[in-house]
Amino acid sequence: MRALIAAALALAVAGAAQAQGYPSKPVRLINGFQPGGPTDVIGRILADHMTRATGQQFIVEAKPGAAGNLAGEIVANSPPDGYTLLISASGLLVANHALYGNMSYDPAAALTPISILVRIPMPLDVGAKLPAASYADFIAYAKANPGKLNHGSPGIGSVPHLAAELLKKRVGFTSEHVPYRGSGPFMQGMMQGEVQWAFDSPNTALQMVRNGSIKAVAITGVRRDENFPDVPTLEELGMKDTDWTSFFALVGPAKLPKDIIDKLFAEVARGWNDPEVVQRLKNVGFNPSGVNPAESARLIARDSALWTQVVRDNNIKAE
Repeated sequence: MRALIAAALALAVAGAAQAQGYPSKPVRLINGFQPGGPTDVIGRILADHMTRATGQQFIVEAKPGAAGNLAGEIVANSPPDGYTLLISASGLLVANHALYGNMSYDPAAALTPISILVRIPMPLDVGAKLPAASYADFIAYAKANPGKLNHGSPGIGSVPHLAAELLKKRVGFTSEHVPYRGSGPFMQGMMQGEVQWAFDSPNTALQMVRNGSIKAVAITGVRRDENFPDVPTLEELGMKDTDWTSFFALVGPAKLPKDIIDKLFAEVARGWNDPEVVQRLKNVGFNPSGVNPAESARLIARDSALWTQVVRDNNIKAE
């Protein structure tokens, strides 16, 4: 018994010492998508702050493949010492395990949430040529014109795609999904009228509103977005439980020590309250969230249950 107690105390002391000296060497921030995308941009803003704050380099590394699954696997298989972390888009954490039948790991078990860095409400875009000036107009048109609508998304199983399928089911209308390979091609398809409606990210939607390609008639989330102050939320319009957001999160491998998680989150929170960092995020269309580890885990589990059910209800499979 004395030996067991001594061993437990030794482990606790070693863990505290590890966290106290952390980080003592460069930290890798793995990004599962191509450089230049939103995951990369947010990761670099975070890396700059963490490098200044800790005196150790935080380096963003792009490891694209399988909608973030490859990057997630790298982090899931890394030692739980805080030196290999993941900047993750929401899809990997809330939907990919249901979309990909051949995943070698379950993100819910293999990854540890540190902070949801940015939560993104989704405007409901309606093409400018569609005879719908409001959400009510759009729904009335959709119900009266079965088979005449296409909706787009940045890809199969993306949160905008899943949100569109959920809206269709809740409201009761038909529309054909047209998946694109990324936000850029989706934006082109929307502007060219290949699709007539979609859920979208605020920064992309704002560009299309300004050039007259779309009208934003509603938005998800619990409150109006500052970029769209005149656009009502779906909750305001009478639809309950529509806190549908995509997000970007900082996560580590399973069994990451609590002291290291807390130290990382404390630095994230400081950075996300720094006016210079906040302005950098706002300049690229994002509002900082900085959600704590426990609440991040709760929100990820909630969204995973929601979107996994949508994937199964609609028999959606990744390409």
